[in-house]
Amino acid sequence: MVTDPAGDSDVFIKGPSLRLAAGGDRVRVRLNPGGQRREGEIVAVLSRARATMVGPLTRVAGRWLLSPRDGEPLVVERFAAGCVPAEGAIAVARVSAWPSLSVEGRGVVEEVLGAPGAPRVRVTSALRERELPEAFAPAVAAEAEGFGRAVTPEAMAGRRTLFHLPVCTIDGSDAKDFDDAVSLEPLAPGRWRLGVHIADVSWYVRQGTELDREAYRRATSVYLPDRVVPMLPPGLSDHLCSLMPDVERLTLSTFIDLDESGRVHGTEEAETVIRSARRFTYEEIEELLNGRPVERVSPALRESVAVMGRLQLALSRARFERGALDFDMPEYRVVTDARGVPTDLVRRDRLRSHRLIEEFMILANEAVARRLIAANRPALHRIHPPPDPQKLAILSRELGKLGVRAMPRDARGLQAVLRLAGEHPAGDALTVLCVRSLKQAQYSAIPAPHYGLASTAYCHFTSPIRRYPDLVVHRALRHVLGRPAGPAPAPGWLAEAGPHCSERERLAAEAERHAVNALRAEVLGRRVGQVLDAVVTRVEPYGAFVELGGTGGSGLVRGLKAQLGARVRVRIDGADPDEGRVALRLER
Repeated sequence: MVTDPAGDSDVFIKGPSLRLAAGGDRVRVRLNPGGQRREGEIVAVLSRARATMVGPLTRVAGRWLLSPRDGEPLVVERFAAGCVPAEGAIAVARVSAWPSLSVEGRGVVEEVLGAPGAPRVRVTSALRERELPEAFAPAVAAEAEGFGRAVTPEAMAGRRTLFHLPVCTIDGSDAKDFDDAVSLEPLAPGRWRLGVHIADVSWYVRQGTELDREAYRRATSVYLPDRVVPMLPPGLSDHLCSLMPDVERLTLSTFIDLDESGRVHGTEEAETVIRSARRFTYEEIEELLNGRPVERVSPALRESVAVMGRLQLALSRARFERGALDFDMPEYRVVTDARGVPTDLVRRDRLRSHRLIEEFMILANEAVARRLIAANRPALHRIHPPPDPQKLAILSRELGKLGVRAMPRDARGLQAVLRLAGEHPAGDALTVLCVRSLKQAQYSAIPAPHYGLASTAYCHFTSPIRRYPDLVVHRALRHVLGRPAGPAPAPGWLAEAGPHCSERERLAAEAERHAVNALRAEVLGRRVGQVLDAVVTRVEPYGAFVELGGTGGSGLVRGLKAQLGARVRVRIDGADPDEGRVALRLER
């Protein structure tokens, strides 16, 4: 059990009082005297982390039980309409009575997900265990559909129209919603005006509506291998707020004047209307940056992309010079078929085109944050505290085990380690160690620097379709522009919204990681006997954990004695998709 406040030594709980709580609950503990480690027992549950439990159904002595992964079994009082019980099926139950030391817990089964071995059931379980909803209530969906599919003249009134600009979107080939677009105008020799145009979700999602309450409750979209669980209903996320080509869309824009070195000479924000001229994929922009032909690209747009490429290089260089960190870790996508069955693992390369959009979005987020701070307008800021010096000392010791002599006491030291990672045989392990030494970024009503980006002012402005804090920032910016879409939030609300959005972000990331690990393990489980190259990433007395080359997966090799960073060959022995684990043995 982790103590609160953090930093106090943790308490080991055993015995009957474990029945009282489940993972994530806040509890009061009585410490037991004596012993070499702090032990205790739960005396009260202060708050529950969730109201539902997920687990398999079993029929015992004429009654149904649901057994969650991290809590006591629940007695099923009844099944909701349409729920057909089946032995072993994974189900979701709403708790009606929590267990005590003498009485079993009870609940009502609201949903039967299906067989435990089905991939879609595993992914859905990852959502349900964290109470991340999928379906929208009819009233919420109806409110979104009520806006129609086209922007009305009334909505465009008073906005700056940008139909003369060659605005384009740049996204992944499998993207469904497009909430950011860019444009570039020449101002003078060596000067350009970068436009970053973001879907104006705040025009439609007004504070206090059912649509707004549901968006706040979700706070983020969840991206899983076999589906996307959006923050907003499809009527908005896939249609009216999506910056599709050749249709009018409401946007909030920031215009940033830049020179060849990437220096900012002025910024301006405005309510706008755009008509995207082209939807580019990252791969198409990469081809253009490399001077190769792409269909349906005018000479002017080709030149615009070339200039964007030069600006990206200048912006990246300037950002790294001021201390920003660049975590270039490989990503692997789990490919699924129409039934949600995982079929392959594909490495997702980080292209220059990705960096181009990253730099432009960072620039826009900084510009809007500075505008809000200058206007003293309350909003949600994205902050990232500096690392704990003790964590950096631990990092130095871990790096030493990899043969790396470094004392990363600040951002410059971390930058040096990350540069080394690109050439080191255990480069991914080096990068992971650096990431673990940092604190988590979070949302806050109080502005503060962002350590990882080396930004003195930062907010999330560029993704309001999928992040609620961006919607809050849009509403604040509209107040600064003198065209509010509703009242300012009540005093104290932002102080609650920051932790709420940070927590929902964490839960979404957990669900995504759990789903990816489960489906990856299923793919690797079909490759029993295959031999892979691997790198040792953690050493324990009972063996070593290794990163499997070409898969993004990892696993434990029991009995392996090796140094951190050592390259080994391992054979896949089996897999446990439910736990997301792969069984390995050393190939001699």
